[in-house]
Amino acid sequence: MLKRLIPVLSLLAAVVLLVMLNFTTPAGIGPFGVLVFFAAVYVLMFGLASLLVVIFTRITEHQVGKRTYFYSAVLAFGPIMLLLAQSLESMSLWTVGLMVMFELLACFLVSKRL
Repeated sequence: MLKRLIPVLSLLAAVVLLVMLNFTTPAGIGPFGVLVFFAAVYVLMFGLASLLVVIFTRITEHQVGKRTYFYSAVLAFGPIMLLLAQSLESMSLWTVGLMVMFELLACFLVSKRL
C-alpha cells in the first residue's frame, strides 16, 4: 500500500504547488496558505527522497523496510530547512554546512535507533 500511496501523494503535492505558485502571491495567501505550501513541499520532497533511498537500497542489495522511510523523512526535511533559511535571508555557506551536518546526524540517529 505504501508503494502506491507515496507517489500519489507526491503527485498531488506537486499539483498543489503548481496551482499555488501560478495563481497566488505570498502576500495574498495568508498564514494557512504558507503552511499548506511548506507541507506540500515536504510531501513532494518525501516522495523524491523515498524514491532515491529505495533505489539506493536496491543497488546495495538491502531489503526495503521501515528504516528506508525513516531515512526518507529525515532527508526530506533538508530542503524545508533551506527554504526557511532563504526566507529569513540568512543563507550562507555556514548555514548550508550546518544543515548538512544536521542531516548527517539525523541519518546516524536513524541508523543507530532502528
